[in-house]
Amino acid sequence: MTSDEPVTALPCDERVSILHNGRLRAASIRRGDVVAYDWGFHQDGAEHVQRTFVLLDEGLQVNQPVLFPPEQRGWWYRDLLTLAWDGADRRLLRTQDLWLDVIVGPPDHPYRLLDLDDYADAPADGRLSPDRAAEGLRRMQRFLDRRLNRRHDTTRSRPEFPPPLVEELRTAELPRDRRLLD
Repeated sequence: MTSDEPVTALPCDERVSILHNGRLRAASIRRGDVVAYDWGFHQDGAEHVQRTFVLLDEGLQVNQPVLFPPEQRGWWYRDLLTLAWDGADRRLLRTQDLWLDVIVGPPDHPYRLLDLDDYADAPADGRLSPDRAAEGLRRMQRFLDRRLNRRHDTTRSRPEFPPPLVEELRTAELPRDRRLLD
């Protein structure tokens, strides 16, 4: 199978819904520790579809922004999230952006941390407890060490980024049911 062929849903894929930032509801599929969903938007006279992957074991989501400039196409954007499953059947995953982001380019390009000031303001103004802020920083450090930092490796590669399940789901056929809530 070439990378251009769509991947069909596997029997182990589970259909779930995402509610992101309390506004975007999207049907999605869960494969292992990754939930993948598409969402759309209209900008500059064109419709765009953005595929996003929630990494459940890391509490973050990644995507390759469709509106990145041409010289950054294929780069990744990573958001720190809170995650909460609703109900016993765990069919609705609520995600909330926690301001702290990373842009990940090719292996020979340094990654870029964004919005540290916004993250610092959140506990200061009560939007985030000090304990949750500390936990978010720990998750960020684990992500950087596990996925991006090469330590003493001199090769121009990254240790498993993007994760294999994300690579699998990049071309998967996903449900198209999505809407913005009022």
